[in-house]
Amino acid sequence: MKVLHVGQMIGGLGIYIRNTVTYISDEFEFVIVHGEADNSKPVIKDGKAVKEYTISLYRELNPLKDLKGLIQVIRIIRKEKPDVIHCHSAKGGFIGRMAGFLTRTKTFYTPHAFSFLSTQNKIKKQIYLVLEKMAKLNSFLLACSESERELGMRQVHYKEKRAYVWSNSVPDAQTVRPSGLNERSPYICYVGRPSYQKNPFFLVNVIHEVHKACPNIRFYILGVGYYSPDLERMKQMIAQYQLGNTVELFPWLSHDETMGYVKDALFYLTTSRYEGLPLAVIEAMSLGKCIVASDVLGNRDCVKDGYNGYLLPLQESLFAKKIIELIGHPNLTEAYGKNSRLLFEKDFLIQNRIPYLETIYKTR
Repeated sequence: MKVLHVGQMIGGLGIYIRNTVTYISDEFEFVIVHGEADNSKPVIKDGKAVKEYTISLYRELNPLKDLKGLIQVIRIIRKEKPDVIHCHSAKGGFIGRMAGFLTRTKTFYTPHAFSFLSTQNKIKKQIYLVLEKMAKLNSFLLACSESERELGMRQVHYKEKRAYVWSNSVPDAQTVRPSGLNERSPYICYVGRPSYQKNPFFLVNVIHEVHKACPNIRFYILGVGYYSPDLERMKQMIAQYQLGNTVELFPWLSHDETMGYVKDALFYLTTSRYEGLPLAVIEAMSLGKCIVASDVLGNRDCVKDGYNGYLLPLQESLFAKKIIELIGHPNLTEAYGKNSRLLFEKDFLIQNRIPYLETIYKTR
């Protein structure tokens, strides 16, 4: 069976595609269609590079570029004749579903957090929701969490029989090497580009409150190198609060380097406004890390409050209080971390979960 992926090979989406292609059985053949500017390394399966095409695929709305991308995908579909199209995120999802409809190819769509969640502007939110409904056509929803599936049925109006879920899953990160830092000050980790979704200003305010009580604790924020529209304002806040020696910002690192930093952290922190199902959180769970997370879509599917960490409303004072509590109670942090590991092994280890994806692809 041939599967054609359409989506940008960057960030968590790139990891998702790379992992599924790598761990799925040899019964499946893959073709990857991604943006011209992605600059991703080739995906290797069984010692060979997976066939790739680059097209006009960009985050920003641009009717001419988007039409060009649609025409390019249709040509690739006609050439490759895939059995299944699996398209991802807002732009890849829109183009992929349109191309699947026009070529009458079975199409699965994974939003990785629906586009209408990405703005507070009511008009933009409504426009994005209308576009999601328009592009639904005859596609199947393949949500990356149960929360995302429920949202897709409730707001985008996918019928239950056309809405599947395959939870984001990752390989075990336990074998990754520690960061090798010479400076051993205790720190807390966060992975996410400074953007509306990741809630960076809330994060800095929380760090400011924690610093007052625990000035020796540092915060490492990783993955700030790609598409970080709020980075400059975040830096200004860090300077304003005089947190230059407390907060360290890391550009886009290799996956192993990122996991090395997470492995050495006291625990993992995320303040996102919404998620699909956060790969960084799942990978932190594989490393046996306690998780402090916002009580929002996606996080709810992997963090159990009072079991493997805290699932909190977006209240700065409460986040700071719970972080300070964990810093002062390392035995509690360790116990939550062990439970994270158990949850990961049960629900998110890709070697155990990949057969479910294979079954979904074969669904008629």
